[in-house]
Amino acid sequence: MKLKDGLILREVAGQYVVVPTGKRVQEVTSIVYISSSGAYLWDYMKDHEFEKEDLVAKIMEHYSGVTEEQAAADIEKFLKTLADNNILDDGITRGRVFVRMPKGKD
Repeated sequence: MKLKDGLILREVAGQYVVVPTGKRVQEVTSIVYISSSGAYLWDYMKDHEFEKEDLVAKIMEHYSGVTEEQAAADIEKFLKTLADNNILDDGITRGRVFVRMPKGKD
């Protein structure tokens, strides 16, 4: 998996917001806020392809007092939020796909 291109993370008034640029403005139509933990992971994710397990390992090495099971559950929710908002390139097509067929001559 990887993050789609054309997305940047900005801190606005103490909150982290995913901001689409260019063509992504048409695809990411919701304001997506992420936590500081999500922002920490974003910094890694923007430059790497990754699997859920990679993100769990990053959280485990960065934060103390979190169990691997809790980290995995939280990351699952985080990845779902990104996928549902068309931010994550995970190979799954979501939403509607429209195909325009040329009109044939009758």
